[in-house]
Amino acid sequence: MATSERASSYRWVIEVLLVLALASQTLTWLAPAPLLGPIISDLHIHLGDAGLIISVIALCIAIFALAGAIVAQKIGALRSFILGVWLLAIGGVGSGYAPGFGALLACRVIEGIGFGVMIAPPATLVMQWFDESMWPYMNMLNAVAPFLGLTAAFAVTGPVYVALGSRWRTVLLTYGLAVAVIAVLWTLLGRTHPSHTAAAGGHTADAGAMREVLGMRDIRVIAVALASGMWVFQLYSAFLPEFFHTMRGFSLEEAGELTALVPFAGVFAAAGAGVMTGALGRRRPFTWPMQILFGLGCLGSVTFSSVAAIRISLILIGVGSSALLPTLLTMVMELPGMTPTKAGSGLGVVWAAGYTGAFLSPFICGALAGRFGLETVMVGSLVFALVAIVGFYMVPETGPGRMRIGSTAALRTAR
Repeated sequence: MATSERASSYRWVIEVLLVLALASQTLTWLAPAPLLGPIISDLHIHLGDAGLIISVIALCIAIFALAGAIVAQKIGALRSFILGVWLLAIGGVGSGYAPGFGALLACRVIEGIGFGVMIAPPATLVMQWFDESMWPYMNMLNAVAPFLGLTAAFAVTGPVYVALGSRWRTVLLTYGLAVAVIAVLWTLLGRTHPSHTAAAGGHTADAGAMREVLGMRDIRVIAVALASGMWVFQLYSAFLPEFFHTMRGFSLEEAGELTALVPFAGVFAAAGAGVMTGALGRRRPFTWPMQILFGLGCLGSVTFSSVAAIRISLILIGVGSSALLPTLLTMVMELPGMTPTKAGSGLGVVWAAGYTGAFLSPFICGALAGRFGLETVMVGSLVFALVAIVGFYMVPETGPGRMRIGSTAALRTAR
């Protein structure tokens, strides 16, 4: 596609809509985390069931990230994404009326299906609307958006809960209605790029995209590494507020506000990583080294008792986990032979693996915590952080900076 075709000013409308939708994903997903105490008390469930409220969405994402990528090949990225946003909104609104655990879980499944269907299309839309030189920066914005949602989930949910009369259903309903507004905006304003409007043939041309990306070694390695990292991240995101509340004596609001440091730091780290990886033309410095920081932060958050040390640890979690995201999106787009549809399928595979780990983690570890203790389980889970470090270390550089490095090395050898 010609650069002039991609320079349409409407691309920024699409990007704003993407940011809103991606932020709403994590907001609705993790909104129950700061409210687990009241939910457990009201529904008379145990911690394992409460963990399932969080992790069932990850299971649905794992399944429907792949299914959604296939759907996007058939009906187009835009229609697939709009469908996902509406499902996310319907599940969120339904959660506000759920009379019991079963109904709440069913609504969360609907949210998870919507979330999963939304996984593949953003990469396709970015590749359609923006030049390759802009990909790192757009991926930066799209990586920051989920952390904005996470920040709101932890920092705002507690005060909103109190303001709405300590009714957790009303909080979930409010968030669901906000997503419905975003769904309306996508329905009215969402567009496919003019050069892809008649893209039925384009989807057919990439009909074998899923088979091709499954055969890529780098996609498989990234998938394993991401699944391991998300096992740890989801466990800590789900249970840190409860850990701080029950094990460290913080109030529910204090625990939520403390945990909000993770996504708050993540916003700045994702933005910084996106800018730096675009400027340097290199991706690897923001993959496995960041996973080392992430693992150290997780360890410190549950072993330190000093509030200052806990805060520093939480910041490390945010920096280590979030700096990877814009880099990961760009790396998949830059793999040899990638087209917009193949990139969407590749990210569908990668995120499906990642969210499989995210599903299993709170569910399994929540059950194990009853026998071995929450702190022991959270520390033991860090073996998966080591797997993530090794996995991302194995992924080669994909950015344009690799050619500059290769040229410099060749020149030195010649001398």
